Amino acid sequence: MEHLHADGGGPTPVPKKPYVSQPPNAQKQQPRATFKRRTSLLCPSSSPDSPSADPITNGTSDSRDTINDVKPAHVAPAAALSLARVCGPSRSKCGYCGGKRMNVLELDDGHNTVLSIPKENNNSASTNRSTQNGKSIDQIDATKTSKSYGLLFDSLPYDTYEDLINHGWRRSGKHLYRPHNLESCCPALSIRLDSSKFASRSNPQKSKLADDAANSVLVGGSKSQRRVGRNLLLALNEYNSKCLPAEDDSVNASNLANIQLDSSDAKKATKQATCSTDERHHLKKKSRRFSPCRGNDQTMSVPAELEIREFDRASLQEFENTEQHFFHEMAKLIYKELTKQAIVTASNNTEKFDKPKWAWWNDSESDEIPKWCTFKLVPQEGGFIKASTVACAAASGRSRGALGKLELARAVIDRLKENANTYLQSNKSSRIRQVTEVTVHEKSGHVHIILDVSGILAAAPSAAVKNISAQQQQPQNAAIDKAYPIQEMISRYGKVDQQFNPNATVPLTDKSVPRFLTVRSTPVYESSLQPEVHRLFCLYQSKTHGDFNPFADLDDSSSFRDEVHEYNYYKQKNPPGFLDIDVAYRHLDENRRDRIKTSYVIFYKFLCETPVPTAAAESNPIFASNEDGYDIGIPFGTYHQQYRLSTSKDAFDGPLVAVGVLDVLPHCISSVYAFYDPMFSARLELGKYTALREIEWVRRASKYRTELKYYYLGYYIHSCRKMTYKAEYKPSELLCPVTSKWVDFETAREVLEERSPDRHCCALVDMPHSAEGEASAAARKQSCVDKMALDIGTIAEESQVVRVEMLNGQGRELVDPVVTEFVNEVGVDMCSRFVIKLA
Repeated sequence: MEHLHADGGGPTPVPKKPYVSQPPNAQKQQPRATFKRRTSLLCPSSSPDSPSADPITNGTSDSRDTINDVKPAHVAPAAALSLARVCGPSRSKCGYCGGKRMNVLELDDGHNTVLSIPKENNNSASTNRSTQNGKSIDQIDATKTSKSYGLLFDSLPYDTYEDLINHGWRRSGKHLYRPHNLESCCPALSIRLDSSKFASRSNPQKSKLADDAANSVLVGGSKSQRRVGRNLLLALNEYNSKCLPAEDDSVNASNLANIQLDSSDAKKATKQATCSTDERHHLKKKSRRFSPCRGNDQTMSVPAELEIREFDRASLQEFENTEQHFFHEMAKLIYKELTKQAIVTASNNTEKFDKPKWAWWNDSESDEIPKWCTFKLVPQEGGFIKASTVACAAASGRSRGALGKLELARAVIDRLKENANTYLQSNKSSRIRQVTEVTVHEKSGHVHIILDVSGILAAAPSAAVKNISAQQQQPQNAAIDKAYPIQEMISRYGKVDQQFNPNATVPLTDKSVPRFLTVRSTPVYESSLQPEVHRLFCLYQSKTHGDFNPFADLDDSSSFRDEVHEYNYYKQKNPPGFLDIDVAYRHLDENRRDRIKTSYVIFYKFLCETPVPTAAAESNPIFASNEDGYDIGIPFGTYHQQYRLSTSKDAFDGPLVAVGVLDVLPHCISSVYAFYDPMFSARLELGKYTALREIEWVRRASKYRTELKYYYLGYYIHSCRKMTYKAEYKPSELLCPVTSKWVDFETAREVLEERSPDRHCCALVDMPHSAEGEASAAARKQSCVDKMALDIGTIAEESQVVRVEMLNGQGRELVDPVVTEFVNEVGVDMCSRFVIKLA
C-alpha cells in the first residue's frame, strides 16, 4: 500500500534500465568489478604445468560449476540458489518530505551515529552543516537525503522472498530494495498485521449474514472501518433499487434480496440510510428552512428568481478541488498568524525565550499546513458556501490553555479581512466572487468564512411559480445521493470505453441493469494484457500524484518518438504479459500511441514484472471464487486483485474501479500497491476498502491454509502523516531496523518517541553485547564472504560460477567490498541462498 495504500506516500524506486546493475535514481555510481580477464583474478593451480589444470576453477576442468551446481559448504545440499544482480547503494530525493527533514541527518540522540555524507559536485540545492560533537558534517544535498540498497532478481523462491520481507526488503517490479534508515531523513519501518487478531466483521452472538452478495462486500475492523464496507453496500442497494420497475414490487423484492443486510447491520444501515450524521443534520435544517408546510402531499410556491440550484456533494468536492489554492493560502495565513501569536505569548511568559513543549511550529520554513488548519465546506442558501476551520480552538487546546481561542480568533479574523478579498481580486481565475463575512462561534471558537459563489450555480427555469412537493425533500431524493458515485462511474466509463475501445461488444455501461461488486485475483501477466488496467493506473497516478496521463486530451503536436526506445526494447525481448500497444490502440494516431507506450513501460516495470513465480489462471478451478466471492484457493504468486461493478454477483464483466497488487506467499500476503478510480473513491473510500478486503481475504484463507497468518502493509513512516494511517489496522507490529525483530506497534511507538523523538529510528529491542559475541559474528561474516558464489560470466557467455575464496589477491581487492556489503545487507543467515552477479 506504498503508494500510495501500501506505500502511497512516496515514489517507489524503479530501475531506469532492466537487467543492468545500476541503482535507481543514481547519478554517479562506482563501477562494479568486471571479469573480462577473469582468469587473471583467480588463484593459479598448484600444478600449472598440468595439462588438466584450469585457472578459472583453481584446479581441473571437471571442477567447473554452474548456478545449479554450486553448493557452498555452509548451505544445505537441497538449497536452491537465486541469481542476484547487484545495484548497490544509491541516494535519491525523499518522496515523503522532499528533503525538508534533511536536518535530522546530523542529529545524534545517543542511539544513532552522526552521519557524514560526502559532498557531491552538482547544481542541486544544498545546505551547509556545522560541526557537532567534534565531528565534521559535510555538505548535505537536499536531493539525496534518502538512501537504499538495491538488487535485481529474475526469479525468487517463495520462502526466500518471504524471508527478505521479514528483513525489511520491499520490491518494485523485479527490483528489491532495503532502505538505509539510519542514513535517511524519513526512516521506513516494515509493518504487518496479524489477521487472526483483527476484528471480525460481525459479533458471533448476533445472527450471521446469510446473503452471498452482502458477505462479499462487508468487511471487518473497527466501527469506522466496517462503515466503509457498509456504505459501499448501501450505494449498490440504492442504485439497484432505481434500476428496477417501480410497479412490480415482487420483482423488486426478489432482486434486492441479494443485497439485504441482516437485522444487526440493517439497524446500523438504517441510521446511515443515505447520508452521514452531518449531512442528515444539514438536510433537516433544509427541510425546516424550505418546508413550513410539512404535510405528506402539501406543496409550496417559490418565486423563480429565488430558485438557485444547491450544491450536491460531488459538485462541492469539485469546487473544493478547483479552489484548493485559495483555501491553501488562507490556511497558510491562519497558521502563520496563530504561530505568531503563540511565539509572542511564549516569549512574554518567560524572561529567556525557550520553545515551549506544546509548540507546534518548526524552526525551519515549511509549506506544509497541519490538518487542523484546513477548512470544511458547507453549502448555504442563495449561492453561498460557509468555510469553517477549527484552527483557533485546536491551537488553544495544543497550548493547554496558554492561548485563548477567542483572542486567537479575533486576530485571525483581522488577517482574513485584510487579505482574503485582496487575493480574490488579484486571482482572476477564482470563481469566488467575494468574501462577504468572517465570524467566530464564541462557544466553540470556530472561524467561519462566508463565500459568495452564486455565479457558479445555474439559475432555475424561468417559470413564475414552481411547485416543490414535500416528497422531493425526503433524503432519498435530496442533493446527497448514495447511488451517485455508481451512476457517475458507469457513465464516465462508457465514454472512455467508447473512445479507447470502440470495438467493445459487451454493453458494460448499461444503466438499466443492477450492479454487484465482484472481486477476482487475476495473475499479473494476464492482468497486464488488459488495457483498462493500465488506463486506471494512469488516471490514479495523474489525479493523486500529478503524473503524466497519456489518455488525457493533451496537445498532440509534441512528439514522443524519442522516448519509446525502452518500449521497443521490451517488445523485442517479448516478456510475458507485455501488451502490444499498436494492436490494442490501432485506431489512435501514432503520436498518441507513443505517449501510451512511454507510460505503459513504467506501469509494466513497476506493477507487472515480478520475481515471484505465478501460475496462469486459464480455466483452472482453483481460481474460482467461493459463494462469498473470495478466491482463497489461488496458488502462490503475484496477482492483480481487480474490483468490478458487474451485472451479477457471479459475473466479472463491469467497469473496473480498483486494483490491488498482491504477493501471495506461504505465511503472508504482501500488499505491493493499490490504485483505483479517484472520483469513485471520493465518497466510498476505495483505498481503505481494498486494504480491509485484503485483510478479510487473509482471515478467510487462513482457515484452510493454516500457515497463512500475516498481512504486510509495506512501510510505516512515523515522520510522514500520509503513511501513519497504516497503524489504524490493529494489532500491528513494526520491524526493528537494527535487530530485524518484530515488535508490538504500541510498544515500538513508545520507544521511538522516547529514544528518537526527532529521527524516529532506533533499536526497538535491546540486545546484549559482548566482545566474544561480536568477534564470533565477525568471524562468521568473513566465512560467509569467503564462500559466496559469484557468476563471472559475461552477457554473451554461459554463467561461470566461482567462490570468492578462489580469487587471487587482485580479485579479492576488487570483489571483497561489494560482497561484504551484500552480506551485511542480506544477512549471514540468508546470503548463502544467492549467487552474486556483478557485471
